[in-house]
Amino acid sequence: MLEGLLTAGAGALYDAMVRTGPMPLDDPRAESPEMRELFDRGFVRRDYRDDPVIAPMEPVRAVDHAILGAQQRLLEQQRQIVAARQQLDMLQAVYRAANGAGGDSAVEVLTDPRRIGSLSLELCLSAREEFLTFTTRHFRRKPDASTVMRLPDAVTERGVRLRNVYERAALEFDGAKEVVDASVAAGWTMRVAPELPMKMVVADRHSALVPLDPSGMEGAVFVRSPTIVAALRMLFELVWSQSVAIHDPGEQPRHGLTPTQAKVLDLLATGMTDGAIARHLDVSERTVRRHVQGLLEALQADNRVAAVFAATRLGWLG
Repeated sequence: MLEGLLTAGAGALYDAMVRTGPMPLDDPRAESPEMRELFDRGFVRRDYRDDPVIAPMEPVRAVDHAILGAQQRLLEQQRQIVAARQQLDMLQAVYRAANGAGGDSAVEVLTDPRRIGSLSLELCLSAREEFLTFTTRHFRRKPDASTVMRLPDAVTERGVRLRNVYERAALEFDGAKEVVDASVAAGWTMRVAPELPMKMVVADRHSALVPLDPSGMEGAVFVRSPTIVAALRMLFELVWSQSVAIHDPGEQPRHGLTPTQAKVLDLLATGMTDGAIARHLDVSERTVRRHVQGLLEALQADNRVAAVFAATRLGWLG
């Protein structure tokens, strides 16, 4: 009945529980791999209202929840395919340029770190509409508030929109909150994604700078090809649409959650640890754990993955 959503054993166990009712916690099957799968997929929950039992979720809710999870996995696979095709186009252009196939000046390989650093600032100064960046966990030195890029008045007066997506791991260090606050003060709008394929800088629709390796230590590719820049912008927008805002002072309460609860839920969805969430929100880990437990109860979820799935289905994520 649930082929493709559950393994055969887990599907049979859920079917039996739907027919016979809740299972006592001391039932031998309560610790089976099949039961753990049912918990992970949101098909059962613990009920402590009377005698503690494991109760099956209503089929329509459980299956809808599982279908949403499958759809999200397919979406992620599609995103990876799109990103791979875009990077293939970029790498093909780099290969042709490096091997003299056409001598296309629209793609230039750079190896001088000073030139790469100055070019990033030059691209920002050249932007007329938007300056887009990816920030990964690969740092030459740990960021602090003084490293945040602040633009001259001549740029900000043009109304250039500054957007950056952080990789989750790039914010999991002491002092990350100060970096975020300084970025906001400098005019940046920021989001966080579970992971990013690379660093990236894109200025309007005319230029981009991407590294040759994840750390950026091997050099970079300066791209002026409109087709490749458009592909990189598409990648940025796709990641941006699936990322979580990490600073929104004007955020309105949603679904009865306090602003702190809503932000904990948003950051939980990125996979951040309790410690990283606590540092970012400037609260204790104990407070974060208390909010997480409250969210699990409100969403009737037994674990964080199930809570994120439920919050997505209910539209609770920002």
